[in-house]
Amino acid sequence: MDTRIEYDFPPGHPGRADYTPGSLDATDWARHHVHPLGQRDFPVDHPKAADTPGNENAVVWTAGVDPRNPHREAFTGRTPEQAAAVKRLSLEASRRALESPVMQPLDAITAAAAMNAKRKELGRDILTPAEHAAVLAELQQQPRAAQPSAEEQAAAARYREALAYLTGKGVPAEMAAATVRSLGAETVLTRGHEPPEGA
Repeated sequence: MDTRIEYDFPPGHPGRADYTPGSLDATDWARHHVHPLGQRDFPVDHPKAADTPGNENAVVWTAGVDPRNPHREAFTGRTPEQAAAVKRLSLEASRRALESPVMQPLDAITAAAAMNAKRKELGRDILTPAEHAAVLAELQQQPRAAQPSAEEQAAAARYREALAYLTGKGVPAEMAAATVRSLGAETVLTRGHEPPEGA
């Protein structure tokens, strides 16, 4: 019959009934648990403990760099040969890359109307991703209206500036818009006209 004895304390602990000061067990237990200089930052035999032979306290840990393999590329850990090969592949891919065509912005109402027409044509409420993309592609291929000229853009900017001037003086937005339309943006900005009474 196997009889096992369960002890309250580990070997070498002063609380054990068979504790013998100076024994190997007592010395080893004291080395791990008695710290005359105070609490330890790391347990005994930890690689960073100051009293561990060959500890790593002096090792500098730079972000992304393995101090045991400083010759490897930072963050990726590639060898110099691997890093050079990846760089060559990346340069070749960049050389062969084609610029993506710039998609023209679509008017949301026009796009929604086209989607609704496609749904009505198919007789269902939901389009598949391919059908959705096809509707947008068709809209993108349609000819665009001419861009406003520089004079038209400048006039629109002066109109917005005149509106901002009047609304900044406390004029309600609708009254400011009516004033700019009736007097003109240049008049409002050069003479600082207030809106007419009852406008």
